[in-house]
Amino acid sequence: MKKILFPTDFSETANNAFLYALNLAENQNAELYVLHAFQYPMINGGIDAVVLQNVYDTIELGNFENLKDHIPFLRKIAEENGFKNVNIKFFIKEGMISFVLPNFIEEEKVDFVVMGTNGNSGIDKFLFGSNTMSAIKNLKIPVLSIPNGYKYSGIKNIGFTTIFEEKDRKALDYLVDVAFRYNAKLHCLNISKDENYDVSSLNHWKDYYKDDPVDFSIYSAEDYMDGVIEFIKDEKIDLLAVVSRDKSFLEKIFSPSFTKKIFSQNIIPLFVIHE
Repeated sequence: MKKILFPTDFSETANNAFLYALNLAENQNAELYVLHAFQYPMINGGIDAVVLQNVYDTIELGNFENLKDHIPFLRKIAEENGFKNVNIKFFIKEGMISFVLPNFIEEEKVDFVVMGTNGNSGIDKFLFGSNTMSAIKNLKIPVLSIPNGYKYSGIKNIGFTTIFEEKDRKALDYLVDVAFRYNAKLHCLNISKDENYDVSSLNHWKDYYKDDPVDFSIYSAEDYMDGVIEFIKDEKIDLLAVVSRDKSFLEKIFSPSFTKKIFSQNIIPLFVIHE
């Protein structure tokens, strides 16, 4: 059975994304792992070891109680939205989320991550802070980010940016399966600055996916992100998927300028597929 990891800090942003995580868990027939990570405060020296241990014990107990109190609330969300059959497991770990995430993913063999993002500060600032952005770039599994304020209303149109490289094929095959599960349409986008593109590759891909719910669009735009925004509007995209080809590409996708443009036009989840 697949495993979906949902990190939470009990915030409104995280609670908002939880419904999307539940839907994906049901759709993928997956277990949903809810993880809360916390850090001990930095305390200067000179404090008695027993006192210090008591402080740490109190902090850990407080976080445990917070999680325990939050569990009924999350289960209520699941039941009220028809997801009571989703298998949910709860975990609490000590440490920076940027370190906890990859370790937990490796230990539990997680398939992908669903996270809430704070739209007010930009998609580059995940609810856990800038350290999480660093972790996201280095994870080896797909990460789905849900902007705060996004209300799930189904997935009818999935967008996928591609440059027709063979390494994009695996990601597209995965998305075709997702599209079939949701009875959705998959729209592939290629941005051309000078209106020149690889016609043979495009025709090859069209022929390969002719029996699948996939179409292909070529957009001409001087600015890559402007082309993506136009594509999102034209095709009424509900979920945008990208392949993390390199760090600079991710920096563009998660840049404040791109975030501002997306949020000014439409708030949609972003699915980052790692190679």
